[in-house]
Amino acid sequence: MPKLSQLIIASAIISYATVAFAQMTPADLKAQVDSRSGNLSGFQELLDDPNPRRSLAAVEGMLASGDSNLERMALTFALTNPDTAIRATALEHHFAKLPSVAISFDATKLSDDEMKVLIKVLKMLGGSIGPDKLGSFNYQPAAYDEQMGCYPQVYNERLCAMRLGRGFVSLYFYGTNVSGHWVNFTADETGTLKGGTTFDYAGTRAGSVPMTIRLIN
Repeated sequence: MPKLSQLIIASAIISYATVAFAQMTPADLKAQVDSRSGNLSGFQELLDDPNPRRSLAAVEGMLASGDSNLERMALTFALTNPDTAIRATALEHHFAKLPSVAISFDATKLSDDEMKVLIKVLKMLGGSIGPDKLGSFNYQPAAYDEQMGCYPQVYNERLCAMRLGRGFVSLYFYGTNVSGHWVNFTADETGTLKGGTTFDYAGTRAGSVPMTIRLIN
């Protein structure tokens, strides 16, 4: 059974979706979280509420709490949730805190000629690949722009680099000798974003390359 401190913070979290929302700041919430016991079962009950609005309120409150345990619990729950609004809230929170996006890829099905093209693209992206043809690179957008409704490109903030949707992320890949194009990454039940694309370099195409963005370690 949740202890008194948990019940207090539970009420505070639910109030995010009620008239009392404006009276509870993240700092207030954090102060109450700091006084809780180590038992987090009461918070899981809030997340599991069958009412989607109350469940979403719990997610928003826990993500705003500043408590790493509550944030991770809410993020894990939300990223694997079938409700698109809940997933969208988690994605916005997750990417707002990241300095860059870590992308892994699998090039095992590429031919030798296609690998040569991919390696040129990777040099432009600053990525790496191992002898097993598995590799990674970091994708760096600028901070979110409210007017544009997206994360702009670092070197040209008039153009979008990343957009967030309900359960998916779109990244714009571009560069010298690389044709610009959008790639959609969709969240699966494990909290992993999956996508894929066919890169080209100076008009020469590589084969299809599956890519993943791991959101939950």
